[in-house]
Amino acid sequence: MFSFSAKVMPGLGRGRRIGFPTVNLAIANLSLSHGVYLIKAKLQKKIYQGLMHYGPKKTFNEAVSCEVYLKNFNKNIYGRTLAVEVNRKIREVRKFNNAAALKKQIEKDLLELENKTRK
Repeated sequence: MFSFSAKVMPGLGRGRRIGFPTVNLAIANLSLSHGVYLIKAKLQKKIYQGLMHYGPKKTFNEAVSCEVYLKNFNKNIYGRTLAVEVNRKIREVRKFNNAAALKKQIEKDLLELENKTRK
């Protein structure tokens, strides 16, 4: 199991606009292959389930970044530190034709998260 902690920083708000607000982390060099992962995150003694994208944002032609979507979470936590436990990789980073196609894939990714939390 791989884990790390990183400071939360502002992003471009793109995740929020497509319905999946993300926590952008100030870390770009993880000892982890690029991909989308199922994760657990800890913030102020509370545990959240979520998804993590680590790698280039190919759909938007942007550099490597690390961002996390936390289930049932929508708070401003800029400047705080998030502890992340990476559970398993669910897919590779891919380029989508547009934000709508990316949104559909994120919805599929969330089904993986739902299946994991039911077990």
